[in-house]
Amino acid sequence: VGTFRHDRLSVGLALGPAGERAYLRESTGDVIAVTPTNDDDPGGTSGSGNETEDGNETRGGNESGDGTRADRADDADGSDPDFSPRVDAPDWRASLADVIGEPAAGTEPVERREAEPIAADGAGAYVGSGSLVIAAREGDVDWAVAVDGDVRGLWCGDAGGPDGVVVAAADAVVALAPDGSRRWRRESGAGSALVVDGDLVLLREGDDLLALDLVDGAEAWRTGIDGGGPPPTVTGDRVAAVSRGTLRVLDRDSGEPLWRSGIAPGRDRSRSLVVGAERGYFVDRDGDAVAVGSEDSGGGRAWTRRLETRSSTPVDGWIDGETVAFAFDTGEFVWLQRYDEDPGLL
Repeated sequence: VGTFRHDRLSVGLALGPAGERAYLRESTGDVIAVTPTNDDDPGGTSGSGNETEDGNETRGGNESGDGTRADRADDADGSDPDFSPRVDAPDWRASLADVIGEPAAGTEPVERREAEPIAADGAGAYVGSGSLVIAAREGDVDWAVAVDGDVRGLWCGDAGGPDGVVVAAADAVVALAPDGSRRWRRESGAGSALVVDGDLVLLREGDDLLALDLVDGAEAWRTGIDGGGPPPTVTGDRVAAVSRGTLRVLDRDSGEPLWRSGIAPGRDRSRSLVVGAERGYFVDRDGDAVAVGSEDSGGGRAWTRRLETRSSTPVDGWIDGETVAFAFDTGEFVWLQRYDEDPGLL
């Protein structure tokens, strides 16, 4: 989509449903909305100006850490420097100070806010702080609603589902409408082991995986998966769940089991897991990309590929036609052929 250059410490990121707008939670507690732009687009915000500390925009300059203008300077020999620190202007900035106040004495605000979730839908951003869910819209706090217990996680649906936010609190899952009104509440110890996909909320309860309707909380289906584990992942019309070292793949709409494998990613690698008709793909703890087959097709590893990335920590995975792709916390992306016995980087 594009890039956005920001010179302040951010401790949280959420994307809107179409991925065209992003929301950052700054260490100061503010929330900003940004529209990444293509560096090759002369009409983008990258050349239009930047924001100063008082929220005003400057034209043709950039912002330094102290809020003063930091114009590009030439080297001593008169040539341009190799790197020019460019700072882009956000679409808007919302201060949460009047709602959340200042950090308690002896606490570190950055560490506190790193543990506070952020999510986004088509209406704006949602932030959790203590027992509050706060909606930030167009530069202002639109509302703040208290839920039962501290907010442990926030999730919004994609472009295929309704706006609103799902909240994981201490002993319950709560769904809020875009205006902050409560849609439904369900007693649950699911914690953060849930995911929102379109119009469904997928969560674990005991040995079962459940699908709930996002709007009314009605149970769409329930399937036994033999134990707890990390949150499920969704790839198209398939849901993948890992329990006790076994990968189970279910039909998203009915919960019907499709296939399983005795090889599965560890809990800290499950975010990279994506599944196809009879194969699953993930990055293991050694930093290798792994393809596993279903038990019906012989099971075991179909292939393993050592990845030459700076980090072995994946943050996402997806299937792209005949390739599988992984994103890493360093911003690196890797694409591999899905079916070759000796797959290579594309």
